[in-house]
Amino acid sequence: MHTVSLAELLWEAIDDAEGLDAVVELERERGFAAAQEQVTTYLSDPDWSPLPEMLKERLEYLNPERDVVFLLRAAAMAPAIYHMSSLLDKMQGKTRVPTILFYPGMQEGTTGLHFMGLRDRETTGNYRVKIY
Repeated sequence: MHTVSLAELLWEAIDDAEGLDAVVELERERGFAAAQEQVTTYLSDPDWSPLPEMLKERLEYLNPERDVVFLLRAAAMAPAIYHMSSLLDKMQGKTRVPTILFYPGMQEGTTGLHFMGLRDRETTGNYRVKIY
């Protein structure tokens, strides 16, 4: 069993990019939405630290026949830094290690998930993912 903290990957990406001071300064100058968008860029753009690649690197040494991974602290991506549905889609084919995402949200219907119960977020779903 292995755990990966998505919060740790988030802070690592910020540190590897321009650092927290740059994000704080951006928020002071242009507001929360601009700062959040910049952090999303750090986690999405191949020129920075794409979250799927960071996660892939953490999982590549694991053996899919004997290891399992628990992805924790997804709430660090709230309210809209990085969508977990996007992470799962982009991880498709990048690992064979069984992975369980501890998703902070509410189930809607059979395949719908509502991230952290945030009212302004759409319900998302993924047919490749089993919800328990």
